[in-house]
Amino acid sequence: MSLPLFARLTGLVGGLLWLLRLVLDLAGTQAGEGVLRPAGFVLLGLALAAAGALLVSSSAAWLRVIVAVAFPLLVWSVLEVIAPATDAVLVHGITGVVAITLALRGARRTRSAPARSRRVRHAGAHAR
Repeated sequence: MSLPLFARLTGLVGGLLWLLRLVLDLAGTQAGEGVLRPAGFVLLGLALAAAGALLVSSSAAWLRVIVAVAFPLLVWSVLEVIAPATDAVLVHGITGVVAITLALRGARRTRSAPARSRRVRHAGAHAR
């Protein structure tokens, strides 16, 4: 499985879990509270790590590892600042919606992207 596909799938499933947690909380039931939050947390953390690794060129493996660790930590630190000021379940639900949207947008963009062909060189003033 490719890294972009892994990031999209884990982000989609993790986002769905946190959105389901918000819906169940709004319905007034606590079913799945002990499972949905940690499972969504792990899946979204993996999605963020994969997305962070994709931000860096594959030629710098050591930098990919650093960014893969730092990117989820940055996102979680922002969420931890926002969550105590409001309802944490609502913040996690909104985060789930954002993760779902980004995963679906990435899947649609990948599917609709044309196949990469050989690079076309344009003749310019300094072309050989």
